[in-house]
Amino acid sequence: MQTVLSIFLFALAIAYVEYRLKSIRKDDSDDKKDAFDFFATKEELKKAVKRIEEQGEAYRQTIDEKLASVEQKAFFAPQEEKTVEEVVEEEPDPSVIFFRWPGDDGSFDDSQRLTAQTEDTYYMFRLDDTRTHAEFIFVTMSDTQLSKANNSSKKYIERACSFVNAKSAQYACTPGKAHLERGKWLIDLKARIEYR
Repeated sequence: MQTVLSIFLFALAIAYVEYRLKSIRKDDSDDKKDAFDFFATKEELKKAVKRIEEQGEAYRQTIDEKLASVEQKAFFAPQEEKTVEEVVEEEPDPSVIFFRWPGDDGSFDDSQRLTAQTEDTYYMFRLDDTRTHAEFIFVTMSDTQLSKANNSSKKYIERACSFVNAKSAQYACTPGKAHLERGKWLIDLKARIEYR
């Protein structure tokens, strides 16, 4: 009887070991299958993240363009249509002045300020309430004027502005900052021209 019981327990132990081995093999194959799925999922996630990044970059560029447009429109406050008589009678806005181009040192001589934009002015300043600090932008009235500035950019542009991209006929300008000191407008921050 003891021998039968020993054989039975031995057979039971062998069955248990076989069961555990099958279980371990199954777990191992499940792990391999899960690992394969994990790597496939990882690749899909990488592709999805890349698509999201590309879409984000496209949205960022669109937003930057819209912001540049809004900033320019805000800088040039929209004015209502006026008759010739109203324009003649109207005095210029004292907070807006124009300059031709900066001197060799990059400053603007206040004695050369103009109250109206002409084909010979390239910079528009909007003064603050103290009239000693201003934001300024590079601004042209025609393609001919812009072409002249681009062809001689060291004189007309680079002393007061930095620029991005190759020069072209279309651009947006982020305002720079300047302050008045001893009759000269000194640049604190260059304007930024972005060609399109």
